Order: sequence, then C-alpha cells, then structure tokens
Amino acid sequence: MKRNIRSIKLGALALTVVLFGLAGGIAAQTTQTENSSPMVQTQTADPANQMADLRRLDLKPDQIQKIRVIFQELKDERQAANLKLRQAQRALTEAIESPSPDEALIAQRSREVAAAQANPIRLRSVSEARILQVLTPEQSAKFRNLLSRERSRQEQPPSPNSD
Repeated sequence: MKRNIRSIKLGALALTVVLFGLAGGIAAQTTQTENSSPMVQTQTADPANQMADLRRLDLKPDQIQKIRVIFQELKDERQAANLKLRQAQRALTEAIESPSPDEALIAQRSREVAAAQANPIRLRSVSEARILQVLTPEQSAKFRNLLSRERSRQEQPPSPNSD
C-alpha cells in the first residue's frame, strides 16, 4: 500500500512539474520588460520549472499570453487542491507513524488521500486540454511527446536504494 501511494504521488508530481515547467518555459520566452512582473518571477524562480524546456515549442506571443491566462484562471483552485492533498497526506503519515497504528484510521486516511488526489489530477488534465487547444498541430505533437517522456520517466520503478 505504501509503494502504491508513493507511485501515485510520483505520478502526480511528474505532471505538476511538466505543467509548471511549461509556465517556466513560457516565462523564458518573454521579453525583458515582461520578466519584471511578479508572476513571471515566481515561475522562473522555481528550479523545477527548468525540468521541461518548452522553448522548443516556439510559442508565439499570443500563445504565451493565452497559456498564461489558462494558468492564472486555475491558480487559486490548483493551490487549494494541492493544499488539501498535502494535508491529507500529512494525516495519513501521522496515522501510519502513530505509536499505536489503527488500521481502520489508516484505511480512512488512505481514502482521503485518494479523494484529495482527484482534484489536482483533474486540474492538470483541464490545463493540458486547454493548452493543447492553443497550440498548432506541430506544437501539440511536441507537447504530447514531452508529457509522455516525463510520465515514462516517472513511471520507472524506484531504484533499490530509494527505500
């Protein structure tokens, strides 16, 4: 069960990194004057954003703006969903690490984590679908390829030294 939760967490993290990487890639394509905005600074300051170099998509300025709007529209909902997920994960960890673990409580907390994971996954999927609508067919193919490679990389089994 612990390994399944870890796999789910890694998959969710991978998609988040790719989508936030898109934001970082978009920020990198902006002009110097646009880079002074707080939104761009927060996107480029996160090292995880550098994992997906989406500059290869050769986005046009109007595409960059549309994708920024997509991220901005979902920002508050995404933050709330991620907070709820972190809280559920913390509650599960506390139940597991309790001096006298209660299996019924662990099962309940596991269900809460699973339920909390649904909304971030939905939001990432909505973001991805909206972004694909902005891209040209060639850009969409490149974007799907980047997502596929990132998912494949995250689905690889953990190394024996990771436990």
